[in-house]
Amino acid sequence: MQELLQVAFLPVNLFYTILLLLVIFYWLSVILGAIDLSSFDLDFDIDADIDLDADVDVDADVEAGTTTGWLAGTLHFFNFGKMPFMVIITFVAMSGWVLSILSNYYIGQGSALFALAMFIPILFVNLVVAKILSTPLIPVFKRLDTTAEAIDYVGMECRLKLPASATKFGQAEVLIDDTPNLINVKTENDKDPISSGEQAIIIGKTEDDKYYLIEKK
Repeated sequence: MQELLQVAFLPVNLFYTILLLLVIFYWLSVILGAIDLSSFDLDFDIDADIDLDADVDVDADVEAGTTTGWLAGTLHFFNFGKMPFMVIITFVAMSGWVLSILSNYYIGQGSALFALAMFIPILFVNLVVAKILSTPLIPVFKRLDTTAEAIDYVGMECRLKLPASATKFGQAEVLIDDTPNLINVKTENDKDPISSGEQAIIIGKTEDDKYYLIEKK
């Protein structure tokens, strides 16, 4: 056990060891009720929100939108956005820690160059393992989200987690019985954007329920 701890805290394994410790601390906090399961959730929406500015070259906008859509699609493929963010990160941290220690101990023998060369391949394998292990859990989290999705947030107060404007999606946190719920938001007026940490009032929502409209409190 002592040898395992020594190997785990070698510089070549330190990244995944720290990540695993953070994950363990997160789940202990969830168990103790200090934070909510969805506290670190972000919205990975495949539909990229592209702001077309008349003063900006259209080709640049299309290229940026394509890049953003590709990244969102990749994250969605690995189940990000289909369940709480930290569930995926937990699988990534666990598999990454095991692969890092085994590969650096038996093959790399503590070589920093080997660890650097293997970082991207190990990360890719971690994501594949996380997808395989998390896929059976998707229906479970969809059922758990049913109640939250049925809540009508119009008229409630919220706090911005990500800044929002009339052209850019943001995310806001709404407390329901002391439980934080994250929703996608935009403002009605682009001249009055709302920054992260500011309080706002939810004044409406779109017909397709894709996002809510907010204004400064």
